[in-house]
This record gives sequence, C-alpha cells and structure tokens, in this order.
Amino acid sequence: MALDNRLSEAAEALQEAIELDPRSAYLRMIMAELQLVRGDEKQAVRAVEDALIQAPDYIDAHLLLGSLLLNRKDFKGAIQHLQRAVALDPSQEKIYLQLAVAYVRVEDTDGAIEILKRLLARNPESISGQMALARLYRQLGLTALAEQNYVAFIDKNPLESQGYAELARLYQELGKNEQAVAIVKRGIAANPSEDVFRYQLIRVLVEMDQVDQALDELNLMLEERPGQVEALRLLGLLLMEKKDLEAAGEAFLQLLALQPQHEQGLLYLGLVRENQERWHEAIAAFEKIPEESNLFLDATSHLGYLYYRTGQVAQAIQLLETRLQQMEGRSQLFTFLASLYEEQNDLPKASAWLKKGLELFPDSADLYYHRGLLRERQGDRKSALQDMHRAIELDDKSYEAMNFIAYSYAEQGKNLEEALKLARRALELNNEGHILDTLGWVLFKMGRFSEARGELESAAALLPQDALVLEHLGDLYLQLELPDKASVIYGRALELKPDNEQLRKKLRQLAPR
Repeated sequence: MALDNRLSEAAEALQEAIELDPRSAYLRMIMAELQLVRGDEKQAVRAVEDALIQAPDYIDAHLLLGSLLLNRKDFKGAIQHLQRAVALDPSQEKIYLQLAVAYVRVEDTDGAIEILKRLLARNPESISGQMALARLYRQLGLTALAEQNYVAFIDKNPLESQGYAELARLYQELGKNEQAVAIVKRGIAANPSEDVFRYQLIRVLVEMDQVDQALDELNLMLEERPGQVEALRLLGLLLMEKKDLEAAGEAFLQLLALQPQHEQGLLYLGLVRENQERWHEAIAAFEKIPEESNLFLDATSHLGYLYYRTGQVAQAIQLLETRLQQMEGRSQLFTFLASLYEEQNDLPKASAWLKKGLELFPDSADLYYHRGLLRERQGDRKSALQDMHRAIELDDKSYEAMNFIAYSYAEQGKNLEEALKLARRALELNNEGHILDTLGWVLFKMGRFSEARGELESAAALLPQDALVLEHLGDLYLQLELPDKASVIYGRALELKPDNEQLRKKLRQLAPR
C-alpha cells in the first residue's frame, strides 16, 4: 500500500512537470515507464504515443511502444514501430529479434527470415540471431536449412550447449537417431563438464530402445561423480522398465539417502515395493509424500489399494473419504471408494460416492460404467443399461461397457444384432476370455450354434475356473447334441460351484436312466 501511494505521488509530480514542459518527450517516456511499474500498460502506451508526437524519431520510444504492442498482440502496430526503430538504429540486436517475432505472429515468415538475415549480415557472430534463424527454419519445417544453420552455429560456437541440444532434437524429430547420438557425443566432448549433454544422450538412447547403453552411461556418470540425484532417479526408472525391481529399489534408496524428502524418489520406491508385494515398505514410502505435493493424489490412490491389500479396509475407506472431502481428487478415487463400500455390502454409500463423483466429473466414462454395475446389482437393469450407453458415448473404447450391454441383451434375448456388434467391437478392443464368452453367448442366443462353439470353447480354455463360462459351453454342447461333452463340462462347473442347483439339475437330466 505504501509503495502504491509513493508511485501515485510520483505520477502526480511527473504530470505536473509535463504540464510545465508539455513538449518534453523525455518526461513522457519517464511517465510511460512509471505507468509500467504501476502495472497500467494502457496508460503506458498512451504516454509513449504522446512522446512520439513530440519527438517522432525518438528511438527508445519506438522500441518501447513496439515491445508494448507486441505484448498486447497488436502485431501490425508493433511491426510499424520496430521497423522505424531498426531504421533509426540498425546496431541494436534486440530490435531485429523482436521484429522477427512480430513477423512470425502475422504469418509473414519471409519478413522474419529477411530481418534475421539482415541482423546476421551486420553481425555474423550474433549468437541470438544464428539460433533464432535456425529455430525459425525448424518451426517452418525447412529442416535442411535448419540443420545447415545449426551445424554452422556449432562450428562457430563450440562451447554453446544449446546448439548441440537443439540439433539433436531436430535429428530425433526426423528419425535420425544415430546422428542425434553423434551430435550429443560431440557436445559432450566439447563441454565435458555439462551434464545436460549426458542426460540428453541417455534420453536419445532410451528412445532408440538402447536401454542397456543408457544404463551404462548413467553408471559411468555415477562412477565419475557419485551422489547425482537426477542420475539415480533415471537409473531407477530404467531399471524399473527392465523389471529389475531389486536394483531399481536400491537406486531409489540411494537417492533418498541423499534427499530423504525427494517426492518422486518416494513415489517410485513405493511403486517398486508395491510391485514386489512388499506392501508395508510401499505404504511407508507413500505415507511420506506430503499433502501439498503434486504427487499426493497418486500416493493416496496407491495407499488406499495397499491398505485394502493388507486387510485394512476400514483404514482405506477412512483415507479416501478424508481426502475426497478435503479436495476434489480424481474420478478413480471415487470408483475405488465406491467399490470398497460395495465389498462391505453398503450399497447406499457406494451409490452416494459415485453420485458425488459424477457431479465433479460428469464426463467420466469410468464412473458411469461403475454406477451401471452397481445399479445392476441393485436390480435396476434399465438404469444400468442407460449408464453403460452413456459410458460408450463418452468413450468409444469403453469395451467393458460394450460387453455388459451385449451380455445383458443376450440374457434377455433381445436386441441381439446390436449385442453382436457390441460384443465384436469389445473383442477388437480387448481380446479377453469373458468377452469371448459374451460373443459366444450372443451367437448361441441367435441360434448360430456352430459359430458360437469356437468362441465358447476358446473362452473356456482361457477361463477354466469360471463356472458360468463352462455352463454356457455345456448348454451349447446340448444344443449340438453332444450330451457326453455337456455332462463333462457341467461336472467341472459344479466342482467350482458345488451349491449351484441349476447345474445339478442339468447333470441329473443327462444321467443315464
């Protein structure tokens, strides 16, 4: 507040001075700069324009006004004043660079190229000019010219790391990974103390699927200078990718020994321990991630799952409820919490949390899918199907929703053509046993028994412990007049579900009299 008062007082005093000397362009420029400090860009523009009325060739005024107009996205106005500024003083490099930006913004790329060439004609050693021209060619897709300019830049400025980095990225974009590796190694040779090149080389090698070589580079870095946190982080991630979880965990432990509160290190260590089924160690890592962290919701998701896996269902529910009451969270947290309540047979609370989730995430196909499952369990098939159709509208790859609808129609013996299309589409998206079973069951209900046989036999081979899949196959064998096969399959299903009276009845009907 005190600063605002002082600035206002200064502006009033300066205005008085301008009134005493209204022809002073210099005072008006001071006023413009003061208005910028106050954050009043509109008044700053007006003050500079007034200065130019008094002194049309005031170069600093043209340059400031050009910059202000560029910031306000008045690119044509910016070009007019920047052109005048460069004509008045062709030695100032920043004017050329700002003018090139303005030309690009009005899609006058020829003008941008021409002004940068003018800068380089005056000052061939201009690092900013050389890089700006190479970047512009790259942006325009003129990759040969971009490459030529980057190479020239590197030859002239071997100690400027940015040239190597950008040329390597250009080669990667062009799929020239070997050349990318070569240019990064050249950068390492020229700038051996700059780790940025080593890290870029590692990224390029990973993109080339040369993970072992990338690991060698990381290990070499750590041998030369132990205790590099970023190198340990990347080492752990690459080892995770190679499924070497023990070594990955060791890398993250070394990282955390250096920085105990490193949030990514804690998250990755938790993930490693979770994959190793070392649940309590995973919990300990995730619990150390603070609430203010960007990774906190990730940690919450995993903690809820881990509490559940370790039999702490009440703690998992409490954790998720607390988090979701404190913040919006993510749609997956609502579905997980609802599923925990379903497991406790508390369907009203499961329904309430799904409802709240959909209020916050109305475009979540996953939430609609899970609410559809819950509604089916509650006996409201009509609403369940509505939710499943909505899930597919929101995500045309929601294969589980497609499978649900197809199976439901098959069970009801209606809309079988639509069911067939949905089952086939679901199978295209995810070739799994339960979807094969649905497809076979739809074909069965359509009376296309020969086609159904292949699908149901495949489903049974993939899901030999699923009694319902086996029962479907047994029903098909009956229709194909293969009672012996049906009897064997029903028997296997009954072993899995010994309390299933329907299976017992079917077996009794097949028993010899």
